[in-house]
Amino acid sequence: MPPDDYWPAIAEVCARHGVLVVADEVMTGFGRTGAWFGGDHFGLRPDLLVAGKGTASGYWPLGLAVASGAVHDTLREGGFVHGFTYSHHVVGAATGLAVLRVLQREGLVEASARQGERLHAALRRELADVRVVGDVRGRGLLQAVELVADPATREPFERSERVTERVLEACREQGVLVYPGTGCADGRRGDLLLLGPPLVVTDDEVDRIAAGVAQGLRDVLGGVGAGG
Repeated sequence: MPPDDYWPAIAEVCARHGVLVVADEVMTGFGRTGAWFGGDHFGLRPDLLVAGKGTASGYWPLGLAVASGAVHDTLREGGFVHGFTYSHHVVGAATGLAVLRVLQREGLVEASARQGERLHAALRRELADVRVVGDVRGRGLLQAVELVADPATREPFERSERVTERVLEACREQGVLVYPGTGCADGRRGDLLLLGPPLVVTDDEVDRIAAGVAQGLRDVLGGVGAGG
């Protein structure tokens, strides 16, 4: 997670040099991080924003690009024309609108923030004695657990050990689906478990997720998984 002043500083430098800021909110948009968009946590107002996945909650393939007024006006003056065979689909638009209504009516963005705090705390509690956990981080219902071979130096596991893949299978045995991430340390090494439960996740389910991840880690790493 970047510090709070990181993205404002980046945006200021870009603006000073005439560089557009493009926010990729495909995974972080529509409440996933406990705000409508990930950039909202930093007060970021990008020139372009792209979104998908949560846009229609997976019920229909739907993505979009949003432009600031200045970018929109520039493209309009240039006569820019772009489209796809399957774009502007009425069912997709209706699905996206229905999802927006549910997000607002059920307060699911706020629920993501609240349950995200619970998940973060539960993961830290359940993984407190798991030596290979280098970090637990995230916002809202987008949390990550980084795994390291040496907690003192944060030296990553060698890729040949396939730690992420093995833990993923062990977590699945516990009834928890985990999104795998590799290469987060140096582009090749670095094991990461990404958790993104649905915004309607309950308190009990949050606790079960954290416990399942902890057990999956212990099942794979055995003696090195626990202890001081």
